Formats: sequence, structure tokens, C-alpha cells
Amino acid sequence: MNRIRRIAATIALGGVLALVAGCFLLSRPPTASFVVLYNVTEDPLVVDLDASASSDPDGDAIAAYLWTFGDDVEILTPLAYSRLVTVPVLRVRYPFEGEFAITLFVRDERGLTSEAGQTETILLPNLPVGPTP
Repeated sequence: MNRIRRIAATIALGGVLALVAGCFLLSRPPTASFVVLYNVTEDPLVVDLDASASSDPDGDAIAAYLWTFGDDVEILTPLAYSRLVTVPVLRVRYPFEGEFAITLFVRDERGLTSEAGQTETILLPNLPVGPTP
């Protein structure tokens, strides 16, 4: 009888471990999403990139946001030296008006990253170069 109980307990424990492992193995990557907010300062070359709409289908928290830029931009907030941040809003200043591609990748708390980032083309306004007649 004890042998049967041990076998049943082993099978039950194995089932629980398989269920827990399956939950981690079946975890889906997060989805990267962002919007560009213009006119956030008096400088027309400054925009906010807001990734707070990024989500994870499993309900995991977004742990990090990785931004990549096609051209050299100045990151104003929150960190002036990194493109990997833990907050969803990033303020950047573009060097001149024109079209710029940016990509966002997100990582959830389990370490999974988005399979493909979202690429957005930024078209900044033409700036007047002097007084018009």
C-alpha cells in the first residue's frame, strides 16, 4: 500500500511540475507599441515617444523598453546616455527636420522580448529659416 501511495505521489508531483513548466514554456512574448507626441516643448524638434500601450498577452509586466534610432538623436529624458530604459516615455530631440525611423523592442518580466519592433517614420515640420517677406 505504501508503494502505491509513493507512486501516486510521484505521479502527482510530476503532473504539478509539468503544469508549472508548461506555463513558463507556453509564455508568449510581449507586444511593442508606441505613439509619437508632438509639440511637447517650444522646440519643434523635440518629441515624446510613449510606449505605455505596450502589453503582454500573459499579463506579465513590461520590464524594459529598448529604442533604436536610424539617425543620431539626443535623448533628453529619462537617461541621457542609454536607449534601454525601464519607463515607457522617452523624450528625444532630433538633429534636424525630416523623416526618421525608430524602433521599439520591449522585454517582459520573464525575459521574453517582442518578436518584431514597431517602426514609425517621424516627419518633423519644416522650420522657418528666417523672417518671411
